Amino acid sequence: MTKIMFITAGAGIATIAAAAGIALAQPAAAPDGPRAGRDVTRQEVIDRVEQRFTQLDGNRDGRVTPDERRAAAERRRSERTDRMFARLDADNNGSITREEMREGRMRGRRGMRTACGPDGAGVEGRGGFERRGPGMGGRRGGGAREFTREEMRERALARFDRVDANRDGTLTAEERRQARDARRERMRARREES
Repeated sequence: MTKIMFITAGAGIATIAAAAGIALAQPAAAPDGPRAGRDVTRQEVIDRVEQRFTQLDGNRDGRVTPDERRAAAERRRSERTDRMFARLDADNNGSITREEMREGRMRGRRGMRTACGPDGAGVEGRGGFERRGPGMGGRRGGGAREFTREEMRERALARFDRVDANRDGTLTAEERRQARDARRERMRARREES
């Protein structure tokens, strides 16, 4: 019951966390994570796809269905809500006071400046090629269809190859930044055409 009340009362905090890319609700990323602004190899992408596919394929039949994607998304939302509640419940008594909510909002504002950079322009290395594709929110990524591990890997590697400008099997932070800027420019051009 307390958590339900938190969700209703904490809509402002949820909005802040969503705007910051949920970075506030999660522990700080490991320095070697995919968003750390470091180089990412082709093998790391393959490993990430394997890990992600295993998380999505609930019945282990080698195919991810729309129902399995929805169930995985619901698990992530629930885990995120639990982490956010635990972060706000400073005295760990199972409820959130107005003071805890107020303090959480202040931490959230400080966290947004950190996550987005001091000018709100974003931090290099945020976002990434590994987040799009079948079942991962991509517009072309098969919203209502099933997909296999091989299809998921193939799409991820195709994205990797498009971004790997010098074809050395490693994506640098600069290559990812250039790809992100090019994608933003294409999106801006599409909006202007509409």
